[in-house]
Amino acid sequence: MLPVIWAIFAILAVSGFLVLAAYWLDVQDRPDLSFRDRVLWSVAVVAFPLTIPAYAFWGGGGWPPFLRAASFVPAAAVALFIGFMQGAFA
Repeated sequence: MLPVIWAIFAILAVSGFLVLAAYWLDVQDRPDLSFRDRVLWSVAVVAFPLTIPAYAFWGGGGWPPFLRAASFVPAAAVALFIGFMQGAFA
């Protein structure tokens, strides 16, 4: 079972970086956001498991349903990483 969980983790980790990049690029490309808002949303990337879904659903990004669902990928990767650190999958 461990190899399957590792494979899922690897896919989620790589996909999470892609979602993180898509989030940051989307924030920087929005002309309706003020400079201050773009900076705040960019700094909020530090708490990415929370801020990316918040931006996707309530930030006014207008993301399609697929990207809204994908906004939870980084949080799932972090959850699996914490599970590995705690020995939950041994």
